[in-house]
Amino acid sequence: MKYFLILPLFFSVIYGDINQKLFTLYQKGLYPQACDYGYRFFEMQKQDERFISLIGFSCLKSDQIDRLAAVASLLNQSPDARANAAYFTLLIMQKKLLMSALYDGKPIYNLKFPTSSHLLSKVFALYIHNPQNENSIKVYQDPANARQSYKLYTIEINGRKTIAVDEYYDKILTLHHVY
Repeated sequence: MKYFLILPLFFSVIYGDINQKLFTLYQKGLYPQACDYGYRFFEMQKQDERFISLIGFSCLKSDQIDRLAAVASLLNQSPDARANAAYFTLLIMQKKLLMSALYDGKPIYNLKFPTSSHLLSKVFALYIHNPQNENSIKVYQDPANARQSYKLYTIEINGRKTIAVDEYYDKILTLHHVY
C-alpha cells in the first residue's frame, strides 16, 4: 500500500524536474537544446499543454518549423493552446507554400493569409506582394525599417531541400535562418 502512495509522488517530482529543465533552457535562450530536450519527453508529457507549447516556441525560435506539426496537433484543450496551435500551423503552411513556389514555380500571389511578426511570416507577405520570379535569390526591403532587408532563397542541406532567409541591417548580414 505504501508503494501506491510513493509512486505518484515520485512521478510528480520527475515531471516537475523535466518541466523546470525545459523552462530553464528556454529562459537562457538555449532554444535548440530546449527543443531537443522537450522532444525527448514529448510522449511522456503530451497531456501537458504548457509543456507542449514551450516545446513549440523553443523549436520555433531555433528555426525548426517542421517540428511544430506534432506540437500543434496536441494543442486543443484551452483557448491559449488553440491560439498557439493556429500560430504554429500558420507558419508551417507559409513555409510549405514558399517551398512550393520557389522549388516548383507554383503561383501563390493570389492567396490571402493572416500574418504574424515572425520573420518567416513577414517574408511570406513580402513574397506574395512581389514574387520576383526571375530571381533565384529574392531580395526584400522591410517596409517598416528602410535599413532592414531580407534575402529568401532555396538551400539543400544533407540532401534535404528547404529554404533560407538572411537578415541584413545596413547591408550587413546579421542572421541566417534555415527553415
